[in-house]
Amino acid sequence: MGKYGMSGWNRRGAIGAGLTALGAFASLGSQTALAQQGDGGVPLDIETAKGRLRTFMMLRGALDERLTMSWVSARYYGVVEDRMDPLFAVVSAVFSRSRQLADGRFEAVNAEIAWFTDPVSGDALDSYRNPYTGEDVEVPQGGYAPSRVRFGPELELRLEKEIPGLTMEHEVLPFDLRGDDLWVTERTRTAMQVPGVAKPFRYSESNTYHASRAAMEAPGVTRVPVSVAFTNVCSWRPWMSMGDRPGHLTATGVGAHNADWAQMPPAWIAATRARRPEVLADPAALLAPLWDA
Repeated sequence: MGKYGMSGWNRRGAIGAGLTALGAFASLGSQTALAQQGDGGVPLDIETAKGRLRTFMMLRGALDERLTMSWVSARYYGVVEDRMDPLFAVVSAVFSRSRQLADGRFEAVNAEIAWFTDPVSGDALDSYRNPYTGEDVEVPQGGYAPSRVRFGPELELRLEKEIPGLTMEHEVLPFDLRGDDLWVTERTRTAMQVPGVAKPFRYSESNTYHASRAAMEAPGVTRVPVSVAFTNVCSWRPWMSMGDRPGHLTATGVGAHNADWAQMPPAWIAATRARRPEVLADPAALLAPLWDA
């Protein structure tokens, strides 16, 4: 969940790419084509650059260009010294399309709609009584506008356009394959210096993706169901009006990639139906301006 306001800038930094790894993409397109034709599945390969990229894209999105949907449902906590206090919740949905470029990299266009919610009722919040200040504050819609990113041969992420004031570190940890279970963890650390604000807004996020090896090796597969474990740590949200009070926020939650409408969090469906019904009717329209450009 890049989830939510400024934290939409949790998209991934650079790791660096070698010419040898880049050359390994020569056969990736033909492998994908074979899978799409159903002429036998592609064996899972996490030992080579081309195999890891193919695997990563199936976990994070898809090898085909059709729309993918993912969701996260999480609970936020305030952390002051060694005390962790439950606050609000959040539900998020990300819509994405991806495609392979001529140089072997993958391009993805993403957009997120997220709602801060009451943790008991699930209702989207318009205002929130900040327990630290006792004040009622206005709660914005979370998420981020459509953006384009590219993944390279070492799983490094590049933003299409630099964002002034943003610094970003990104890494994908070594793949963990045991029997039929594959886990891959992606981590991001960002800082956004906002003009007129003394301290940068910091956001760090960890997503662990879990999928079935058998599902990824099935004939014709271009996408698989993926479960997600989500954790973040970030500065106080600006809308909380915390000023210079010490402390920060953290959130933990669960989610899924390549989900269908029946799997989306009911609280997200309800809030989106009431506030952004056009997204339910045609989510691909969110991406069209960038995808078709």
